[in-house]
Amino acid sequence: MIGILGRLDYTPSGKEAYIVYKDLNDIVLKYDMNVIGIMPNEIEKTKELINMCDGVILSGGSNISKNDFAIIKYIYDNNIPCLGICMGMQEMAYLFGGVMKDIDNHYNKNHKVIISNSNIYGDKVMDVNSRHKSYIAQTDLEVVGRSEDGIIEMVEDKFKKFFVGVEWHPENMYDSVDAKILFDKFIDSTKDIKKEIK
Repeated sequence: MIGILGRLDYTPSGKEAYIVYKDLNDIVLKYDMNVIGIMPNEIEKTKELINMCDGVILSGGSNISKNDFAIIKYIYDNNIPCLGICMGMQEMAYLFGGVMKDIDNHYNKNHKVIISNSNIYGDKVMDVNSRHKSYIAQTDLEVVGRSEDGIIEMVEDKFKKFFVGVEWHPENMYDSVDAKILFDKFIDSTKDIKKEIK
């Protein structure tokens, strides 16, 4: 079971809604895993849903919900495999000493990322997509990837089963080998784990 954290959004009439994106859902289904949408409402009930999951994906989006950081801390403390994408990566990095700033030249722009000493990729240069309007200027997580202009693009905590964040959208480039590697390793990390929930 893979949980996908629902992203706060708004309907045309202004009502709050939580979104689980179909493209990300479809990627998880390729691995013959079940998907559960996690709505970050009442925190104790949200924790109960997380406890049902073998791993959690923090998807991209534009808005941060009030409980997102408590949810990520719970995932981290209980060593539940976690993949952060775009805003999800930014939340992971911000929670651990991060500073978030606005940016205006990384939206709908494909570029290269230089990866160094990554548990997922080792050392390599990758072509990625990009559509973020904010970025992490610093974090206490290990930075293993930066864009050519120095923006943090990938973070890891190598002491966890899987706690990895990427600034790009691998769900939209799954036909590339690099995107598939990332999802393969995330799913592999969720198998045969024993949870010790705190």
